[in-house]
Amino acid sequence: MKKAFIYTAAVVLILSACTKTQYNTPSYSAGKANFSNFISVGNSLTQGYMDGGLYAYGQSNSYPSIMAKQMQMADASMSFSQPMVTGNGSGYIHLVYANGQLVPIQPGDDSTAGPNPCDPDPSWANWGYNLQANYYNNLGIAGILLNNCVALNSTQAIINNVTCGYQVISFLGPAPVGNPYGRYLDFGSALAANPTQYIDFIRASKATFFTCWLGNNDVLMYATSGGVVQSESVPGFGTITLNDITPPVEFAQKYDSILVAFYKLGAQGICATIPNVTTIPFFTTVPSYVMVNGVKQYLYITTANGVRQATQGDYILLTEYNSVLAGQGATASNPIPNNQVLDASEADSVQIATAAYNASIRSLAGSFGYPVVDMNAFLAGFQKSITIDGETLTRQFIQGGAFGLDGIHPTAIGYALIANQFIAAINAKYGATIPPADLSKYRGELFPN
Repeated sequence: MKKAFIYTAAVVLILSACTKTQYNTPSYSAGKANFSNFISVGNSLTQGYMDGGLYAYGQSNSYPSIMAKQMQMADASMSFSQPMVTGNGSGYIHLVYANGQLVPIQPGDDSTAGPNPCDPDPSWANWGYNLQANYYNNLGIAGILLNNCVALNSTQAIINNVTCGYQVISFLGPAPVGNPYGRYLDFGSALAANPTQYIDFIRASKATFFTCWLGNNDVLMYATSGGVVQSESVPGFGTITLNDITPPVEFAQKYDSILVAFYKLGAQGICATIPNVTTIPFFTTVPSYVMVNGVKQYLYITTANGVRQATQGDYILLTEYNSVLAGQGATASNPIPNNQVLDASEADSVQIATAAYNASIRSLAGSFGYPVVDMNAFLAGFQKSITIDGETLTRQFIQGGAFGLDGIHPTAIGYALIANQFIAAINAKYGATIPPADLSKYRGELFPN
């Protein structure tokens, strides 16, 4: 990777034999933007989730954190706070060499290389509760859907409160339910007269500037479940779906509500489109065929309509990797399970919804005068490769550098690339001169010694 060089100008003093070197200090400006209270809203990509977990290193390299460091060069008075976990946090995937090969080891798996150094931190079980009284600029919550950020009726208000928060609800049993990654926010009681919604934290944020990258999970959760919709039967509410694709009309209504909340605060900001999730390593690493005597033998998959051979339009999930190596899918009697393949029909549903979401994001953001970063187009570039500052990054699992070990979330350098996309768009819209993050300071995947 190319290094940044400091250029010096030598000034020759005619009246003496001495020389003097002057260093030109770059001058950066916020332009017309007000970064004094920069707020980021979104899901795991915003929170800094990396390698299948929320841990301190990943959070420290979240794209909002990287952006804030660069923004501070233009406005030294601004500060940025994140709800940090301790050490390993929820635990994360790491690499070891086993039998001469690189093997990803999940947290909790001590079978391959002895005690796992990436197991969850002991503090994770109760993380977040003691942070609820604090103020944060990064409001990312891993796993959150835009659909669960705003309620359109009283039933949704209760469901959203439970889904985003993490609390004990008496009629559901003694264990907490909800989302542990949102524990740093106080959602109160789901049975309150007006249950707290994620949008309420935006309304109370006093943001002067924001990034909004909500909506990824509204298709991703469905896709990573192989198109199998999961549901829960809740007394008094009936059956609640947890990971279905959010209807595009409802998506637009709720996205509009988020932007209205920021607009009423007088905040400037920037939005981002939803990536094509089928282009990330989670869906592209395991081929839908095996080679037999130089000929492609397509695997057998299970779909909602029964068992059939896969096609190029079907996506075998990364979580099926070891099973395919062990022979699953080789015969019709041992097909790949339905929840381990996103078949062509399900993939079409994801693509159609993504296109509709992005049309709404562009239209709604434009109506408020907010610029849009086209992350869909940018991340699509990894289908081949991207070379920046001499560093070539691809979507290849483990070796590509841009994506971490869960095949979904970026590495530190991946997040830095995302931060730079936001920064470039902010500079263009608001006349700022925020410098891009120096990619040489961020790494890809960490390989064992």
